[in-house]
Amino acid sequence: MTQTKAISLRTKMLGALIREARMESGKSLKELAALIGTTSGTLSSYEHGRKGISLPELELLAFHLDLSLRRFWPTDKPAPSSWANFNPVLLLSLRQRMIGARLKADREAADLNQRDLAKHTGISTAKLRAYENCERPVPIPDLEPLLAALGHTVDEYVDTQGPVGEWDGAKRAFEGLLQLPLDLREFVSRPENHTYIRLAKQMSQVEVDRLRTVADVLHDLTQ
Repeated sequence: MTQTKAISLRTKMLGALIREARMESGKSLKELAALIGTTSGTLSSYEHGRKGISLPELELLAFHLDLSLRRFWPTDKPAPSSWANFNPVLLLSLRQRMIGARLKADREAADLNQRDLAKHTGISTAKLRAYENCERPVPIPDLEPLLAALGHTVDEYVDTQGPVGEWDGAKRAFEGLLQLPLDLREFVSRPENHTYIRLAKQMSQVEVDRLRTVADVLHDLTQ
């Protein structure tokens, strides 16, 4: 393939990605064109691959659509999740059993029998027994008062291991990253700084007294 044909193909592929992103956002050509400082005719040319969009325009487009710029150019794809083809029926059954078993364990740890917990929450003993024996799923409106009575929260019961757990963990990490000051976000995003981040993580797990000892040794060495 000649360089000219390669550029033409890339322009069309980029245009298709731009159109896809705009359609997902629900914005019209006119709306998005105004946001990136161009005309609807020019944006249409970008989308149909008749003309190539500039990087500053693409940056504004990604900004206004709240998309990663990496969506618009080739990158190494991440390894597929081991949960890519999970069976939802099997997963639900497993999770319901885990919740029932944990509910029973937390009740016993609180030194309460089923009758006491049922009386405290207004949920019948029969229901509670069925929940703990995994004979029926625990509805959230029932789970909330049960866990409150045991000193726990629903958030503690959320999946952390399976596909939902992986997804939720990634969302939480991203939300946490957004709460950092801009300079720290930029530092964390640079691959060359990942060694320092791993070191900080390891140090956070060291006992305070040992950290003080290390700090004292470093202080003595610099004197």
